[in-house]
Amino acid sequence: MTPPRWYSQPFPPAGSISAEGIKRTLGKPPIPWPAILVRESAQNSWDARLGDRPVEFTLNLTVVPPQNANAWRSMLLEGAPHSEQFPLRQILRGREWQSTMVRTLTISDRGTKGLGGPTRADTARGDKARDWVSFVLNVGDPPDTKRGGGTYGYGKGILYQMSRAGTIIVHTRTATPNGPETRVIGICLGESMELTDADGVTKPYTGRHWWGDVESEHVEPLTGDRASAAADALGLRSFAPDETGTDVVVVEPDFGDETDEDIAQYLADAIAWNLWPIMLELRGDERFLPRVWHRGLAVPVPVPEKTRGLRTFVAAYRRLASNDDVLILKCERPKKQLGRMALERQLIPPYEPPAAAQDLGITTAPHHVCLLRAPELVVKYHPGPEPISANLAYAGVFRAFDDMDRTYAAAEPPTHDDWVFAQLEGTERTFVRTTFVRIKERLAEFARPAEVKSAATSAPLGAVSNFLGSLVAAATGSGAASGVLPVPLAVGDSIPVIEQSGVRPADKDGAKEQEGSDVPPPMAATSKRSRASIRLDGDPYFEESEIGLLLVQDAVAVGSGHLVARGSAGITVADGSREQDPPEGSDEALVIGWRIGAEEVDGDLINLSNATTGLRLSLVVRPVPDTITQVDVAVLRPEEVAGVGR
Repeated sequence: MTPPRWYSQPFPPAGSISAEGIKRTLGKPPIPWPAILVRESAQNSWDARLGDRPVEFTLNLTVVPPQNANAWRSMLLEGAPHSEQFPLRQILRGREWQSTMVRTLTISDRGTKGLGGPTRADTARGDKARDWVSFVLNVGDPPDTKRGGGTYGYGKGILYQMSRAGTIIVHTRTATPNGPETRVIGICLGESMELTDADGVTKPYTGRHWWGDVESEHVEPLTGDRASAAADALGLRSFAPDETGTDVVVVEPDFGDETDEDIAQYLADAIAWNLWPIMLELRGDERFLPRVWHRGLAVPVPVPEKTRGLRTFVAAYRRLASNDDVLILKCERPKKQLGRMALERQLIPPYEPPAAAQDLGITTAPHHVCLLRAPELVVKYHPGPEPISANLAYAGVFRAFDDMDRTYAAAEPPTHDDWVFAQLEGTERTFVRTTFVRIKERLAEFARPAEVKSAATSAPLGAVSNFLGSLVAAATGSGAASGVLPVPLAVGDSIPVIEQSGVRPADKDGAKEQEGSDVPPPMAATSKRSRASIRLDGDPYFEESEIGLLLVQDAVAVGSGHLVARGSAGITVADGSREQDPPEGSDEALVIGWRIGAEEVDGDLINLSNATTGLRLSLVVRPVPDTITQVDVAVLRPEEVAGVGR
């Protein structure tokens, strides 16, 4: 039996597509190659899911182990053409980068069906799967997966684009009529070339090469024991007896000037931001379980439900799944239901999204609609109006109806990262264009400043903000560390503002202003006894917690002695007063407690028997969505608070 070797495809008399032509099908995409690699490879794995278990998807960035390096050189150079258009030879011999170390990026999936079907492209299609032919041999096959993500399979070209050698190794295990079968083949997409054969005849070649069991004009994969032996020699991960799936090894991946460590983290973030809808726990067994490894170390993939920014999209998706406040987008001429959309508004602390999110257009707090169709992989984050606050995030999810899937798929470029209605005609063009019109209409209504709700009165947010601004200016003039923070607080129709109103004495014998003191009147001690007070320190800020977003106000003790203070929070209505009659069933602002260093004190009261000047403490409040929340701190006499001790 002859050993596996390379076969180079000559141009047939009738012509064929060149390697350069295949690689150019991706064009110049608007997002980086690593992000496209994540999107395209994950789409292939998701389309191949068995459906009765989660899909395990792994990206492993590593190097060829030393014990396998000789096998790589001896096996993968057999029959390789002597040409500069075949760089694998230089890479494996260490001439390309002056190093014998070969880096690899292995893309693995389990819980998938593997690459099955016939291994020859001239076999009639029939009703059998042709995954092997579509992935390994053909270019431009239409999809044969119901509700699949791929349209014509051009995305596999990214695997070759990302390899400095233009080479991948495919190791798959799939079900056949005779039981599970393991297959191994190498594929190189280089450049068209001319080679001279042993008879001195020069012929043009397409630049497409396969490594395997070479026949006269075709290459079969290594199968069975030969495939397993080759995989072991090359150091590829073996399959369990009842396991199916595919490993694709990208030889010498090209990430430009980025370090492998940075790229590994980018890949992990790109998985979360591009694939989060299929990663959610609510999907049960039909779920995507990703992992990223870098030279034996796990790189955590962000959990969508717990990741800042993404959580807002997850909340919108949950609304969609539970049919909670869902809008059906329609085209009126001709009449057609296009899909369903849900929106969510949340408060988030200021943050800088990771590079993988910024490459998708999420550069600040999200204000986008995530576009989905049947496979539920992210197509695009479609931007809406900028929110009025850096702390406000709103997100939507639009999911096309299944009977419209082909229309939206046809609007996608080869990289599946947009819906371009201009490339469609007739009613399909109208449907996709109308989708964006309807989304724009809904976002204009959702993102605009709404009214602040109160049982007593209501006014537009802008008026309330201006009114409170004058109040805060007066408070600042008295020396209190105060400010208005115009930040919406979660789902609803109105935008809240957090007001820090300062510290006030609770008794009528409040401290007199001391001449020459830098402590303002509200902050001074309130009796001749040894008592301390509080000075607010800086602006309030938001903090994430297991119970949601919290508002935290730092403070510093002024003076030494006994300190008793009460924090309170309430809803401010349009005239600046605190709401006395909240609507029935409405939430109320809640003081969670105080922090002193690492200690936490529950409740609104803090009672320190021996506070010292400079002691730092913080008041923690859970604000109310869709309100103006006023935070107050009152300094009390110790005798006014019976039973409170520390």
